[in-house]
Amino acid sequence: MNQEFFILLGLLLGIIGYITLNLGKGIQKYAIERFKSDDRFKIKSKNSGTWLLGTSFTLIFFIVQWIALLFAPVNLIAPLDGLGLIVLFTFSYFVLKEETKKVEIFGIFLIIIGTIFVTLFNSNPSEIESKNLNLFFLFILFISIISIEIFLILFSKLNNYKGAGLIFGIAAGTFMAFSTISKRITAIPDVIIKITFIIIVLIFSLIQLILSNIGYTKANANVVVPCFTSSSIILAVLIGYLCLNERIVFIQIIGIIQIICGIILLSVFKKNK
Repeated sequence: MNQEFFILLGLLLGIIGYITLNLGKGIQKYAIERFKSDDRFKIKSKNSGTWLLGTSFTLIFFIVQWIALLFAPVNLIAPLDGLGLIVLFTFSYFVLKEETKKVEIFGIFLIIIGTIFVTLFNSNPSEIESKNLNLFFLFILFISIISIEIFLILFSKLNNYKGAGLIFGIAAGTFMAFSTISKRITAIPDVIIKITFIIIVLIFSLIQLILSNIGYTKANANVVVPCFTSSSIILAVLIGYLCLNERIVFIQIIGIIQIICGIILLSVFKKNK
């Protein structure tokens, strides 16, 4: 089968994965709201099942996104996170009955157009080889970014966690980005590289989950979510370009900028419940 087929397959799996992830988040939020609205044991037991259903959706994303990255480049898959956010927005509107603003609709429009630009003008092949991996630069980049974020977290802690939502959101997005890159690297036909980065994926995925939840305890979700999603997309695409020799054209950069702007509009103006 030709490369175009595998890239298309990866794209479709990526869309399914991010839809599943954000639908899972919506179901979890629905269950939590029901927990707060009724104290009866039966209702709580029923909503526990609903919450577990949402959680299972997020675990399905973990697998589906991994498979997608075996077929398609990072700069094609990672920006789809913005498209998945539209599913969460739609779920919030129809199920959670949250108010919709014109600026949010404009944010959806930007995400859709940006996603079209990113996917339509992709010029990367589906396969990845070990010669494309700059492992030393990847390590240096990781240590540099994480060191800066650790410093910012400590600085925030010393200042009564000022700006903690933004910092923890970006830090969680950073580990999400490196987890995404690591999943892509497992497609390299080298046993040692494959096993090593499978372990790294599991560790980074756990760390990003912990950092996200810490962020939610320190700030509103409409601060943490756009920081998390934006940093995970930007860093994943940047690292793919710098460390995996992935190509990115100017119009794709425009598309990514549109997606980030759409995410900010969709998240910042969303009411917290």
